[in-house]
Amino acid sequence: MKSPTNSVTKRFAAVPLLFGAALLFLCLLLPASAQDYHATVLSNNPAAFYEMQEAPGAGTAIDSSSNGTFSGTIQYDIGYNGTNDYPVLGLPGIDTNAYLFHVYSDSNAETHVSDIAVSYSPTLNPQGPFTAECWARPTSDANNYDAVMGSVSGTYPQPGWVIYQTPGTPGFWALDCQNAGVFLVPASAVKNQWTHLVAVYDGANFTFYVNGVSGGTASGAGFLASTAGFYIGGEPIAANGSFEGYITEVAIYTNALTAAQILNDYKVGTNSFSTNAEPPQVLEDAGAVNTDPASITVNAGAAATFDPISIGSTPLSYQWYSNNVAVAGATSSLLSFTATGSANNSTFYVIVTNNFGSTTSQVATLTVISQLLINSAPMSITRNVGSYAAFHVTASGTAPLAYRWSLSTDNGTTFNPIAGATNETLWLSNVQLSQSGNKYSVLVSGPGVSPSNVPPATLTVQPRSENVALSGYGAVVAADRPVAFWQLNEPNGSSTAIDAVGSFDGTYTFAVTNSVPDTSTILYGVTGGVPNDTNTAVGLVSTTPGIGSGAGGTIQIPWAPELNPDIPWSVETWVQPTSLGNNGGDYRLVLSSAYNEGDGAGPVSGWYIYQQPNGSFAFVPQPANAFVSVGSIAVGNWYHLVVTDDGTNFNFYINGILGTAPYPSSDFIANGDGINADGTVELGGLGNAMFAIGQRSDGAFNTFQGNVEDTAVYNYALTPKQIQNHFVNAISLTITPSGKNAILNWPAGTGTLQKSSNVNGPYSNVGGATPPYTNAASGSATFYRLLRQ
Repeated sequence: MKSPTNSVTKRFAAVPLLFGAALLFLCLLLPASAQDYHATVLSNNPAAFYEMQEAPGAGTAIDSSSNGTFSGTIQYDIGYNGTNDYPVLGLPGIDTNAYLFHVYSDSNAETHVSDIAVSYSPTLNPQGPFTAECWARPTSDANNYDAVMGSVSGTYPQPGWVIYQTPGTPGFWALDCQNAGVFLVPASAVKNQWTHLVAVYDGANFTFYVNGVSGGTASGAGFLASTAGFYIGGEPIAANGSFEGYITEVAIYTNALTAAQILNDYKVGTNSFSTNAEPPQVLEDAGAVNTDPASITVNAGAAATFDPISIGSTPLSYQWYSNNVAVAGATSSLLSFTATGSANNSTFYVIVTNNFGSTTSQVATLTVISQLLINSAPMSITRNVGSYAAFHVTASGTAPLAYRWSLSTDNGTTFNPIAGATNETLWLSNVQLSQSGNKYSVLVSGPGVSPSNVPPATLTVQPRSENVALSGYGAVVAADRPVAFWQLNEPNGSSTAIDAVGSFDGTYTFAVTNSVPDTSTILYGVTGGVPNDTNTAVGLVSTTPGIGSGAGGTIQIPWAPELNPDIPWSVETWVQPTSLGNNGGDYRLVLSSAYNEGDGAGPVSGWYIYQQPNGSFAFVPQPANAFVSVGSIAVGNWYHLVVTDDGTNFNFYINGILGTAPYPSSDFIANGDGINADGTVELGGLGNAMFAIGQRSDGAFNTFQGNVEDTAVYNYALTPKQIQNHFVNAISLTITPSGKNAILNWPAGTGTLQKSSNVNGPYSNVGGATPPYTNAASGSATFYRLLRQ
C-alpha cells in the first residue's frame, strides 16, 4: 500500500545450589544458540510462522506455527529462459535459510518480480490487535515504496497495512496503514544489513520496532483490517514496489507482543545468524537490458554513481577499479564521484569479497558530456505595487552552473548586470510603478560550454485593486515580510480572497451540485482563532462528507513562482477542523501546492498538508518521503501550522512547537521545477499546479472541513522565535543605536508608542509616532513601551 502520496513507481551464586539446578542456571546465562530462535518465536504463539527454510525448488512457504494451516504459494518470476529465477531459496539467513527477492527488467521491457502469496484468512487479518514480525536485508536502495510484507485491500481507502522500504539513498523502513493515517518512518534501511522489523497494533495504537527499539507510535483510529491475501516480498494489490533483498522468519500474531518480547526476539536473532557458505555475487540477469553495474552517461560536474546489487554471506567487502587500477578509498558497495571531462569513456568494475570467495562484476563505461540546457525560461509577469516579484530559470548541464541576471530599462536595448543577482531565481521586493516595463534576462554558464543568454521577461507593475490596512495580527505577520498573505476575512458573498501584501489573489470556489455552485460550502465571517485578534475566518464545508467526496468549498490561487520558491521557504496557516471524518481513508487537504502529471504517476513536485483519519496532521513533500506530526486533533480547536525548509531540513510546527524531528529536504522539488517522467519540464500554470487552500491541487483526496484564516507564504525559513510570536500574536518593540540616537521599530498598526521618564510610569502616548521612530539623545533616560491596539 502506498503512503498517501501518489509516489512515482520505478524493493551468576552466593547460595550453594544443587548440581542440577546450578547447571540449569549456567545454561540460562549462555548466549542463545542458533537453534533457539524458532523456539523463541513459537513460544510467543504466532498464528502463522514462515521460517523460510525451504530448499531451492520448493513451491510452498510452509507455515510452521501450531496452526500449520496458512502455508503460502511461492510465486516465482519466470525468467527469459522459462526457468524459475527468483526468489532464490536456501540462502543464509537467521538460523539457517532465507529467500532472496530480485526485481529486473528484461529485453522486452517486462518487469520481473516475485513474492509469496497467502490466501485471505480473518485469522491473519484481525480487526483487533495483531503483530507482524520479520527479518529483512535489503540489497539496494529502493526506487519505489518496496514492500517487505503486508496485506492491503484493493479498493479505496485500501484497508490493511504494509511494511516497506521507502525511496532514497538511503531510504527508510516504514509502516503504512493508509486508511488509519499511520505512516511511521523510524530508521534508515541499510543495504546488506539484517534488520528486525516488528509492527504492533494493540487495538488502539500502532508501534513500529526496528532492531528491538520502538521507532514511533501513532493512533490507529480508523484502522480497517484487510480483506485480501497476505504477501511477503511485495504487495501487488497496493501497487507498491517489490522488495529487493533477503527476507526470513516472518511471523503473524493475533495479539500485541510486548516490548520485552520483541527485544528478546531481536537479541536471540542476532545470536542466530547463519554461517552457511554463500560466495559473493553481483546480480546479472541473463536476458536483462542492463548489466550490473550499468554504463551511464552524465553531465560534466554532476555526480556519477555506480550502485550494483551484490549478494552473499556477510560481511561483504568491496574494491572498485577504474581503467583496471584500484581506486583509493573506494571500498563501499556504492561508488559515487563528481564526473569530469577527463573521466569520459573510463571503465569501472568492483570486486566483492567475503569469507567464501570473491567475484568481479561486469565492466561499466562512464560517458561524460559537456552541455548546457535551458529547461524553462523566466516568464513575463504582472505584479501589484509593493509586492514581491520573482523570475526563475531552470537549467541543467555541466556543473557548476552560474547565473548572472541583467536589467534593461530601455525596452531591451541595453542590459546591465544586477549586483548580487547570481541565483536561479531573481527576487524583487516592493516593486513600484516606475519599474513597470523593465526587462530581466539571465546569462547561464558552465565550465567548458558556451553560455546561454536566456530571452528576457517583462515585469508589469499595476496599482493594487484594493489596499488592505493591516493591524493587529495582520501587522505582526506583515512585519516578517511574507510573499503572500491571505487573511480570509472577506465579507459575505465575496468572490476574491485578497492577498493583503502580494499579487496573488485567490478565488472562493464553491462545490458544484448538479452543475450549480452550492454557496453553502463557503461560510464567511466565522469567528477566528488567533489570540488577541478580532479578524474573522472562512469556513469550508463539504456537501457530501465521507470517503473520496472531494466536494467542498476551497480557495484556489493560480500558480506563481513566488508561491513555490527555491530553498529556503515557509508556509503557515491557522485551521479549525469541524470534523474528524469517518475514520476510513478520509484525508482532508488543508493546503497544497503540487503538480500532478496526471497519468497516474502522482505529484512529481510540490507539497501538501492534510488532516489524517487518525487525528493528526501530516506534511507531505514531493518526491521526498512523507512524514507525520503525531498528535491529537480535537474538533473545534484552532491549530497554528507552520512548515519551514531551510535547505537542509523540513520542520513542521504545531502551535509554536516543533511537532517532528527535522526531516531531510534534499530530495524535494518545488512545484514547477519538476521534471516529468517523459523528460519534459513542468513550467507551472496548469490548473492542477495551483496553490490551494482546502484542497489538493489536483483535486485528489477530500476537501478540508473546517475554518481557515491567516495563511502566508515566505521566501525564507521562519525562525522558531518568529513562529512562537505568530502563535501567541506577540508584538515586539526593538531599539537600535544609530550614532547618538536610537531607532525604535515595531510592526506598524499593532500598537501605540508610549514613553515615560520612569520605568514604572506613568506613560503617555508619543504623538504622531510611527515606525521607525528616532529618539534624539537628550541626556536623560527615557523609557518606551508599546500599547497594543
